[in-house]
Amino acid sequence: QWKQLENLYFREKKFAVEVHDPRRISVSRRTFGQSGLVVQTWYANTSLIKSIWVMAISQHQFYLDRKQSKAKIPSARSLDDIAMDLTEMGTPKVSKLVTLEAKNQLIMASNGSLISSGSQDSEVSEEQKKEKIMELKKKEKLLQEKLLQKVEELKKICLREAELTGKMPKEYPLGAGEEPPQVRRRVGAAFKLDDNLLPSEEDPTLQDLESNFIIHQKLVEAAKKLASEPDLCKNVKKKRKQEYADAVKKLQEIENSINEYRIKCGKKPTQKSTLALPGERIP
Repeated sequence: QWKQLENLYFREKKFAVEVHDPRRISVSRRTFGQSGLVVQTWYANTSLIKSIWVMAISQHQFYLDRKQSKAKIPSARSLDDIAMDLTEMGTPKVSKLVTLEAKNQLIMASNGSLISSGSQDSEVSEEQKKEKIMELKKKEKLLQEKLLQKVEELKKICLREAELTGKMPKEYPLGAGEEPPQVRRRVGAAFKLDDNLLPSEEDPTLQDLESNFIIHQKLVEAAKKLASEPDLCKNVKKKRKQEYADAVKKLQEIENSINEYRIKCGKKPTQKSTLALPGERIP
């Protein structure tokens, strides 16, 4: 009977009908109270199975419509009236079947079921709809908060790039009517030489050597800071230590050149420190 029907579905060449049978023990995972579920199955080619499924869906919908109309009519009806009514309602059912097959993509797919066909038994309750809407609104709020956070991070990165290049990148997020901020480019070295540190020598050659020594001394300091940075991978740390050792060696060569020139000119050699890290051994 239609009131025992649970589902009508097809998959490729298989058509199945699931019904409740209170006389049988449930043999399926899907249990409804204390009643059992019985599955009747037929096999044929895909087009025939699809047509049978469409007709079964239409017949079930006809049963639901009849059930609803009977509930609204209190008085009994004669057999002639019922036959006339069936005749009148049968014609639009055929046309409805054609339009249903044209419009419903589930029917044209390789599988389908009664639940996905839009029958009255498959309607979702209002309470479930409200819960689903509330859940979607919560997800939307979380996504918006995450989006704002990522936009702020993107702004910071773009501002840093603009300070280095002097040009604001096109990826900088702007609101409606918002102008991009003006950023000044960072110009100059990381250190500045003090004019008082430069020795005042009358000999231009010695003056150049002393100036070159002070500049390389700053380069050694910079290489030392880079080599002592934490969280470096093994290859980068090894490379930076080698660069620091080369800078120290170059500074020592400049110091030796200064002392050789001073001895040549009859002056005393000087002793200068090379700012090596305490306890650090440079190869």
